[in-house]
This record gives sequence, structure tokens and C-alpha cells, in this order.
Amino acid sequence: MTTLPSTRPLAEYRQALTCCLLESDSRYDTVAITGATSDSRAVKPGHLFCAIRGAKLDGHDFIPQALAAGAAALILERPVPGLPVGQPQLLVRDAYHAAALAAEVAAGRPAQDLRLAAITGTNGKTTSAYLLRAIFKAAGSNPGMIGTVEYDLGDGCPLPADRTTPTPFQLQELFVRLRQTAAEPVILEASSHALAQKRLGTARCQGAIFTNLTRDHLDYHHDFESYYQAKKSLFTDVCLPLAHRVVNLDDPYGRRLATELTAAGLPVTGFAQKSESAAQVTVDAIAASAEGSAFTLHFIDQGESLRLRTPLPGPYNIANAAGVAILARLWGLAPETIATALANCQGAPGRLQKVLSPGLPFQVLVDYAHTDDALDNVLTALKHLAPSQLIAVFGCGGDRDRSKRPLMARAAAKNADLVVVTSDNPRTEKPEDIIDEILTGLPASAAHVAIADRRQAIRHALTAAKPGAIVLIAGKGHEDYQEINGVKHPFNDADVASEIIRELFPAQ
Repeated sequence: MTTLPSTRPLAEYRQALTCCLLESDSRYDTVAITGATSDSRAVKPGHLFCAIRGAKLDGHDFIPQALAAGAAALILERPVPGLPVGQPQLLVRDAYHAAALAAEVAAGRPAQDLRLAAITGTNGKTTSAYLLRAIFKAAGSNPGMIGTVEYDLGDGCPLPADRTTPTPFQLQELFVRLRQTAAEPVILEASSHALAQKRLGTARCQGAIFTNLTRDHLDYHHDFESYYQAKKSLFTDVCLPLAHRVVNLDDPYGRRLATELTAAGLPVTGFAQKSESAAQVTVDAIAASAEGSAFTLHFIDQGESLRLRTPLPGPYNIANAAGVAILARLWGLAPETIATALANCQGAPGRLQKVLSPGLPFQVLVDYAHTDDALDNVLTALKHLAPSQLIAVFGCGGDRDRSKRPLMARAAAKNADLVVVTSDNPRTEKPEDIIDEILTGLPASAAHVAIADRRQAIRHALTAAKPGAIVLIAGKGHEDYQEINGVKHPFNDADVASEIIRELFPAQ
């Protein structure tokens, strides 16, 4: 996407990039810039082209195409030989950050007119975003939402999402549209990639939630500390000084985050189900069943208690619901509004989504769990429902963190009676190679089968299911494709399961 609201002088961009600017020439300040983009294919006459060096492609290699398309100026991370004499350019130390700042200028800084609430963590971002949106809708607001499943712009016509947090240029276009629809507030899932790359630019949040932190994305961040620091930056760099920072203290990294934020003089509202002296809000009187959970929030400083219920099962969904309820209450929403909204919100697509088939003698659920911690949590929650049999179908994505593959197997075997290992999105890897790495973590005693074809793996699980069983199809959740060798083939776990159920159980 390319932001094109109005023509602005290059000087405005140069000033915005001061924090990461290494070299520029003020002689070109009057050059008219009609928009900005990091995609050479989207360049139009007068554009500022941002050359970003990515994991697979380097934008500097596409500068000739950008200039041929009419780019008026360049953002570079390194000097490029052979440029036309007098070519306006801005040399920066961080092209990702520079692109985010340039995108803001091109769009007219729309986020300044929005109230933003961001949610970060390894797991629970999407469910939390859906719950928070439901609360604000129940309060009569017109919330927007930018996240893994969809981009809800407050106009009743949500767009399918292609990533959790969009690129800077996509994000600014969405902010422009959210401003046009007067969306209030805008709920944003903040991924670690986006935070590390500073995609939010100078946008500032009035509220933020930390869900948890477990192993993921180490193919990008390389080590867990860098992963944590990326998440932490939401609360230190992106949140306004007096923003409400809601932190799950049942998570060890949540406790660390709260301690560090408090030491920095930043306000924190910590919550915990377990005994935690630092918690400002406690979660107790928990009643859990297959129909969901009920619990009570105690706001210690305010002397207020709030009884809540959610139809979403599992202790992790109690944490998700608690986090959003606390933020909503801190923002002044009425307790009865919060309670009603949570009781009626079924969560997000592909998050413990039921595959409905009347009369089917077992349950089929689809979930996005794609980390070992998420898979462990969801299977533990399902095991507590005492099914006659628990079957887990899962795979691991190709061209992603390989170290978690055996950990996923271990997590599945911990609670599942039958583990069906299959393909996820193999991308450019051979599915069989991924499966072999997964199987190294599977205990020898674990009942399992490996079937590379995901459709056939789901069929096998449904065929093996006994009356009273639960079949969990994990890893892809809401996704409507399977990526193989650069091609996204149509594939949705819930739809495929429904098709197979109709074939195997025609009377259902």
C-alpha cells in the first residue's frame, strides 16, 4: 500500500527522520513528495522510495525500478553507487524505523486523532482483541480493530488480515480510514516483529495489555531476551506516560515487566490468579466447565469486585478476559456493560472454534495454537473436560523457528491420547523433513501417526475418534490457505473437517 493524501516538501520528511538520519542535503528540501512506499512496484511520480533490507530481498536492489517509475527521492540504509548526480536521498541508520516515520508524514499522521489500545504477548492477543471490541460495542462505541484475523475499520466491512500488525504503509492507510469512520477506540494487536521494526512510528497508546511470553519467533529475534525487549518496548516507548498498562503477573515475564516498568516510574496495573503481592487486581472464585468459566475480579485499591463469565474454556481465557475487563474498567466503562459483553462474546474465529455437526458423537475443535506453550495450554484445558479420548492434529510451519518443533511434539504427547503429526504451512521446506524434526520430541510411548497431507491427517483423526472424544485440529486456526512452495492453496481446517464429517457420517 502507498499513502497518498497530499504533496509535501522533502524537508518535512527530513525533519521527521531526525532520530535516525545519518546524512542528508538541505538543498533538496523543496522537492515535492507526493507519497511514500517501500514497494518499487507501487512507486508513482514524485514518491519517496524507502529501500529496506529484508530477510529475503533488499530494497536497495530495486532502486533502479523505483527511479524509472518516477521516484523523486530515496531513503537508504547504505550508500548506493551509480545514482544519478544530484539524486535527493536520505541516509538513515534504521530503514524500518525511517519507513514508519515517512509513512506517517505521507498519511498526515492520522494516529494523532485516534485513541489506541494495544495488546501484546505470545498467545492471547487475538482473543483479547475480540473481547475488548465486544465490550466497547456493548458500550455503544464504534471500535476499530487491527489484528491477526481481520482489519475492522468501523465501517461494517472488515478486511481480511494478511499479518498481525500491518506494514507501516498499510498501517497508516488503515489509520486514515479509521479516522474517517470515527472509530473509537482502535484496538491493535502488536506483534514482536512490528515492535522491533518500530512500525507504529510515533503513534502512542492510551492503554496496553501484556498477556504472556513463551517461546516463539526466535528465527527472527535470535534469542529470548531480544524477543522480550521487543514486547517491553510497547509499554516503554509506544505507550503514553500515563497510559494504563495492564500486565498478567501469573506469567514470569509479566512479573519482570511489571517490576521494570514500576522501577521506571511508569503506572502498572498487575493482575494475578495466583497469590501475588504485587497485584493491584486479583482473580479468584473461579468456576470452570465445558461451557466456559466464571470468576471475580477484585480491584484492591478501589475496593471494587466484579463477577464475570465467559463462554470460552480454559484458564488462559480467564486471563484474556480479565486483562480486557481491567483495561475497560480503568477506562471508565460500566461493570454491567463489561459483564454482559464478556458473557456473550464467543471469541475469535479459529480459537477453540467448534465444528458443529448435530448428532456427531464427539467434538471437533479448531485452534490457532502454534507454539508449544499454546498447545500445552489448550490440550490441558480440554483434558480437564474429561473426554473419553483426546486427539491432537498439528504440524509446524516451514521456514520458521525449527527449535520449537520437538517441543510441540512433547506438548501434544503430554495430554493427547493420539497425536497426528502433519503439515502446517511447509512453505519452501519438505513436509516430511519438518515432520521428522517434530517426531524427535515425541516420547517413544506416545501413540502417534504421521501423515504429511493435512486433509488426510484430519480424516484419520476423525475416523479414529470414539464416542465422547475431542479432536483438536491445531496450528492454523482461522487461516484459509496452506502455503506450499510460495503458493497459497485454499485450505481452512474447520471447512475441511466439516466436509470430511459429511462424508464419514452422512446422517449427521
